[in-house]
Amino acid sequence: MIASAGNPTTPPAIQPPAPPSVLRTSPALVILAVAIGCSSNFADPDLWTHILAGREILHSGHIPLRDFYSYSAAGLPWHNHEWLAQVILTLAYDGLGVFGLKLLKLLCTSAVVVALAAGLARTAAPLGVQRILLLAAAVGAMAQIQFRPQLFTFAMLSVLMAILAEEIYRRRARLWPLIPMFALWANLHGGFVIGVVLLGVCSVTLGLWELLASGRIARAWRIAAVTIGCAFATLLNPLGIGLWPNVIHSVSDPLIRKFITDWLPLTRSILDTWHQAPLDDLRYFFAVLLFLGFLVSILAAPAADDAPLVASALLMIGAAFYSSRNITLAVICLTIPFAHHLGLALQKLPRTEHNRKVVRSSPLLLGVAALLIATAGGVFSNRLRTWAPVPSGVVAFMKLHNLHGNILNHFDWGGYLIWHGAPQSRVFVDGRSELVYPDRLLHEYIAFLYGLPGGAKILDHYPHNFVLAKPDTRAYQIVAADPRWKLVYRDSVSALFAKAQNPATKYSARSTAEPFAPSLFP
Repeated sequence: MIASAGNPTTPPAIQPPAPPSVLRTSPALVILAVAIGCSSNFADPDLWTHILAGREILHSGHIPLRDFYSYSAAGLPWHNHEWLAQVILTLAYDGLGVFGLKLLKLLCTSAVVVALAAGLARTAAPLGVQRILLLAAAVGAMAQIQFRPQLFTFAMLSVLMAILAEEIYRRRARLWPLIPMFALWANLHGGFVIGVVLLGVCSVTLGLWELLASGRIARAWRIAAVTIGCAFATLLNPLGIGLWPNVIHSVSDPLIRKFITDWLPLTRSILDTWHQAPLDDLRYFFAVLLFLGFLVSILAAPAADDAPLVASALLMIGAAFYSSRNITLAVICLTIPFAHHLGLALQKLPRTEHNRKVVRSSPLLLGVAALLIATAGGVFSNRLRTWAPVPSGVVAFMKLHNLHGNILNHFDWGGYLIWHGAPQSRVFVDGRSELVYPDRLLHEYIAFLYGLPGGAKILDHYPHNFVLAKPDTRAYQIVAADPRWKLVYRDSVSALFAKAQNPATKYSARSTAEPFAPSLFP
């Protein structure tokens, strides 16, 4: 006879204890982590172009397929795989200005922190370990959490790692929601490729572990099936299957790793930053410390139960050394397995009352700290500094004297010049780099920028009206030594040259020593 649900003789079902969770026990600390993640705010050099492209998409109702911002690649294909992110950035900025951009960043950062906190809870690591690593992840990621399409990759990768943590540690994750998520991801940012690769790494690693442990690979097949579904879902984009080779070319192209700061190897970034601004190297050193700490935790408490997550983290640490652009991706991937192995390592310590104590922090103090950090970081401000000084003096000079034309410009200033000068003026190059400009052209530009042999040839190969260079570069020296070009404006940030026959040469070179003032977007 089956007892009814109300039968007092039927023992109640025993529910497994919920794992310790920072989300439940320390919501104020989660808010503090979000504030830390949002505390570094500057306009990325591509932000101007992203918003202009988003406006064009919203105005015309279609995604531009050909370039119309430059004169060096006019009419060439524009492989714009970030179109949806550009639309969202545009809606945020045109709706609420700079504050709208910061609100969007706040939402994405919150998604990162909450997803990581959820994943940390699945490790069953001590709460103290979860709290420390959640804050460490926020510090390690904050420098690269900026106003760019990569925001969405950070958020979605964090969600992916949280779901995989649920599957690896608790064996009960719902994996199918990843498929529509990847369809969305593929229209936001090219980082979806990393997500597919990590899913593949997890399925292969889990399969090998299960095969050695039990001879069965059912769970690995399940992840592999979802991986295939996610890969096919990414084809739901305007470029179709052509999206994949475009993104892979961007990731693997050695050319852009020569002059785009984000794409430099981590060791090169550390050395370059040390010579220019040693204090800025702290962000790199902190990331390296996290990498080393993770490796030490693996050696101190080796365990194969989360081998798929460890393999994913090791892959992304290698990717960070390949390109400093991947630092935050590596931090996201290592945070959860780091907590698991650090927790296991602490269990090996002698169990005393001292090391069993949990440090508790006042929610009020954490809230005040979050407010102070957010305020100091400019989260509530409607001002947004640029990554580096922009040629605002040149732009004002050109507008004052109604000067326009084709500008051979510094790479970082392309988006700024497009925003303030298009369509009357066109640029030679901008941050879209390999998405628009052929490798041959970029090779010529690099030779000019760094004063390499043959660098001066670029002055003859294209119809430039002006050259805009930084005064302390080899490019400036090349143009200054050419009698066909005359200096018409110079300040501490930029120098503008015009061809000798250009009417602009009637203006004598103006040199100013303006006091320091932060460059602001837009």
